[in-house]
Amino acid sequence: MCYFSPNFILLLLLIQAFLANCCIEHERDALLEFKAGVNDKSRRLASWRGEKCCNWAGIRCNNRTSRVVKLNLRNTNVEPIYYDEGTFNYWKYHPGLTGKISPSLLFLSDLKHLDLSFNNFSGNKFPEFISALRNLKYLNLSNTALSGMIHPQLGNLSKLLYFDLRQDYYFSDLYFDLRQDYYFSGFILSVDTWWLSNMRSLKYIDMSGVDFKDSNNWVQSLNKLSSLEVLVLSDNNLTQIPNTLTLVNFTSLRVLHLSDQNFNTTIPNWMGSLHGLNVLILESCNLVGPYPATLGNLTNLVQLNLIGNNLNGIIPTDIGNLKKLVQLDLSGNNLNGTIPTNIGNLTNLVKLDLSYNSLTGLLSETHLTGLSKLKFLGLAHANITILFGSECNPSFQLNTIWLWSNKLGPKFPSWIQRQVQIEDLDLTDTRIDDCIPNWVWSLSSLRFLWLSTNMLRGKLPASLVHMTKLEIMDLSNNRLVGKMPFLPTSLLDLYLSNNSLSGQLRKHYKSPYKNKLIVSNNHTVEVVELFPCGLTSLYVLDLSSNSLSGHLPPCWSNISGVVNLANNRLSGVVPRSMSCSVELQVVSLENNSLTGEFPFDLQFCKGLQLLDLGENNFHGIIPDWVGESFPYMAFLILRSNLFSGNIPSKLTQLNNLQVLDLANNYLSGQLPRGLDNFTWMSNQLSSSLLASYSSESIIAVTKGLKLEYDDILFLWKSMDLSNNNLIGEIPREIVVLAGLLNLNLSNNHLIGNIPLEIGNMTSLESLDFHMNNLSGTIPQSISALYSLEKLNFSYNNLSGSIPTGYQLQALDDPSIYSGNPYLCGPPLETSCGSSGRFPHNNGNNDSNSKNTGDRDKWLYLFIEFGFVAGFLLVFFILLFKVKWRYTYFQMVDTVFDRLYVLMLNPKLKC
Repeated sequence: MCYFSPNFILLLLLIQAFLANCCIEHERDALLEFKAGVNDKSRRLASWRGEKCCNWAGIRCNNRTSRVVKLNLRNTNVEPIYYDEGTFNYWKYHPGLTGKISPSLLFLSDLKHLDLSFNNFSGNKFPEFISALRNLKYLNLSNTALSGMIHPQLGNLSKLLYFDLRQDYYFSDLYFDLRQDYYFSGFILSVDTWWLSNMRSLKYIDMSGVDFKDSNNWVQSLNKLSSLEVLVLSDNNLTQIPNTLTLVNFTSLRVLHLSDQNFNTTIPNWMGSLHGLNVLILESCNLVGPYPATLGNLTNLVQLNLIGNNLNGIIPTDIGNLKKLVQLDLSGNNLNGTIPTNIGNLTNLVKLDLSYNSLTGLLSETHLTGLSKLKFLGLAHANITILFGSECNPSFQLNTIWLWSNKLGPKFPSWIQRQVQIEDLDLTDTRIDDCIPNWVWSLSSLRFLWLSTNMLRGKLPASLVHMTKLEIMDLSNNRLVGKMPFLPTSLLDLYLSNNSLSGQLRKHYKSPYKNKLIVSNNHTVEVVELFPCGLTSLYVLDLSSNSLSGHLPPCWSNISGVVNLANNRLSGVVPRSMSCSVELQVVSLENNSLTGEFPFDLQFCKGLQLLDLGENNFHGIIPDWVGESFPYMAFLILRSNLFSGNIPSKLTQLNNLQVLDLANNYLSGQLPRGLDNFTWMSNQLSSSLLASYSSESIIAVTKGLKLEYDDILFLWKSMDLSNNNLIGEIPREIVVLAGLLNLNLSNNHLIGNIPLEIGNMTSLESLDFHMNNLSGTIPQSISALYSLEKLNFSYNNLSGSIPTGYQLQALDDPSIYSGNPYLCGPPLETSCGSSGRFPHNNGNNDSNSKNTGDRDKWLYLFIEFGFVAGFLLVFFILLFKVKWRYTYFQMVDTVFDRLYVLMLNPKLKC
């Protein structure tokens, strides 16, 4: 037996420590070359200097060989962004590495761990050289914005255990003034996926966002990986999944996560053979058919998620066999029948979500008796009756209750009072006809309170400042009365619309509103002076329909989304000192008494998508910069003001415009050329702009009615230039706007013919040209407008036969064509005869309107009067002035003598 002295052991440790801090020279050079190819705004690589590269950030070396075995440069400075409801939206990127991934990393021949995730290498292709790093066991290139083809050579990484290429397509770059979302094409997998089966050591695969294109054998390839434990595939363009497998080989699977695919098939039978599964997620895969009985074999399941498919059929009673389940989510399907009572056997259940189905029957306390661990109860839009007795005392303590759009009332459910840990309570549209009990305001854990669209009545407490965790409160669409309460400083979103509240909205010194403040359509809610100026980080301010009076505050720079003050009694001018956030997207000041010229400072609101200044007293011209300052403008509404001058030709630069409403002004001149530049009006696609602003609405006059568009605002496409003083002809390029639903040019002075290709505007539901000077025939192509519900050509000078067609036959009101004396045919009583009716002017109809004829009659009358008056004047002068008479007749004799001589001898010169 050998013995080593303590000094010798100490020497070995010193040598090992020294070697650990050293690194191979060519590997250090390779790392420095990598550093030179990237931009490091976060200074992650600041320590990469000197000779001891094993001490550099993100580097780990083998203690014995001093070779680099780990390179971990994952950008940890990211954060997830969520919707209000807590659903993941996208990652927000803070500074990380950008630039290129240098192939110099090939010199790190012993590299086992490579992690470059959450850095931004946008514009670069997948680094093919990685397939040569044969010792890799861990590879993570997730969310790196790389793109391009993944080649089969990657199958050479036979030692790989962890493989993550996940690409979440949306991220935010904070280096831009406006938040910009980038969409990149991501990775593309070759059609043949056989090479995946060569990576036989794999235990973990996440290839979400990788385009599998037409790969139909992906299951067969992955089935050869007997060691595979975790498989995550989301949004891969997959359309094929086999229903059966001859031999199920990947029985080591513990997690199977497939989401956002388009299989259009039933849940495969072979999944029932994966007895070791702990997690099965088949979310939004377009799966159809009944809930499969084979899933009852997966008794080791801890999580079962089938959300967002088209499954039908009843929930089987053997669901109660899955006694290890902690999460059960069957929401967003077409499941029917009643909820099985043995769901109460799932004693480990923490989350139960059956929302958005077509269930029947009722849910009583009997169903949930054994669920003592339950924290999440989701039954939203489940179409059931929820019946808990007034003395019910559940064994569970919920923190989330989603019961909206079920039958729960008429009494406010008293059993909720005992849920002292409740954080999210949603009883929207549950037919409650009652007062809000005082104990609701004592639920100190509440973060989200949704009680809208019921028949709640009574008053709110004078103060809610004690609810220090409350972030969102929605009491809209009820019958609440009384004063506005003092609100907690934690509040982010407040919805109180459509009640009868009054009093003042006060700004707390800690700025209680940070996201959305929507208090529209109440009784007489007042706003203290300069109220918006003190708000911080407000996204939506909606105080519309509240009888607000006074002048506008001078500042809106803290509001980054929506300002809606429509339907109030505001007066005065829009202040020139008003600062405007470049992120502001909606400004609605419609139906007030505001005056002045077009607000100058609005030109700095570069992000505006909707501007509604309608029904005010603005005057002056519409400035040219309106067409240049708003690249995202979709809705421009200036109706019912005092604007004059021409319609600026630069308005046609607003190619995202889908609603242009300039009606009821004093605009003159011709319609601008270039109307075909309105790209969104030219197609029949719905715009993604404003789709998220469910509280925003506009008033539009169409089909002879004044309608409000809110939830479908982004679908509405209209051009209304009626009731102005426009002249000239209708530009023929207007027929390109095939996406328009409403076109109104009535009550102007337009002349010429209706464009022959008017039938190309196939989306039109309302077409109004009445009270103009249009002439010629009505084009036969109008019969192709199958969606037409409202038509008005009255009081023009149109002639000829009225076209016939399927939809035109339904529009049989003669008033549509009245005031056109030369029109004939049904629905008019005037018969066309054999050749139709035309004005008697040899077919020239361009200037023969009724008004033109009247003007001609007066013109001839004045000419005749002038001739007679002149003749009588000369006659009376010659009658009473003898000398003038003598001179006049002498001159006449002289002229006649000269003409006579000239006729006798034409060669003579006068």
